[in-house]
Amino acid sequence: MKHTEVLVMCHSTINTTNPTDTKQYRSTLGRYPTGVAVVTMQHESGHYIGMTINSFCSLSLSPALVSICIDDRSPNYSSYYHCKGFTLSFLSADQAAIATLFATRGADKFSNIDYSHPENQFAPAITDAIAILDCETYRRMPVGDHLMLVGKVRHFQHSDQAPLVFEQGRFTGITDHQNPAQQTAA
Repeated sequence: MKHTEVLVMCHSTINTTNPTDTKQYRSTLGRYPTGVAVVTMQHESGHYIGMTINSFCSLSLSPALVSICIDDRSPNYSSYYHCKGFTLSFLSADQAAIATLFATRGADKFSNIDYSHPENQFAPAITDAIAILDCETYRRMPVGDHLMLVGKVRHFQHSDQAPLVFEQGRFTGITDHQNPAQQTAA
């Protein structure tokens, strides 16, 4: 296919709205499905803080670095900015209720869920999450209307459950999820 044919095909389906139209911009970004995680930390007072995120990125394998982004309107923005470390729990397809709970401002997030907080971990991890990353804060950068936290992974673990996915403003799952070992054997 020629380059001009590809441009014509793409152009016919693209809405060319100005990126400053926040609602349309968010709708456009929502077309990209992402995994769903809960990021937790322990406040210096000892209580736990947590929120649902889908802004996760693996940055480097050596050293093992990841990034997350926290909205500057978050009531816990300052706590995350100053945290020494945080824990990420990647949620499984059957944990949408936990994602909703941790996305709700003012909710008592830790009273009715199962979690663990080993001594060597910065913050609690959600029980039955498909992956857990315990991270020491490596860098913090205000970027636009968010704080980008870069974490150096200290400990990690995972299972082979199907992930929870967020797309077009709703939680969903991957229907044909298979264990990677099963995919190579097929």
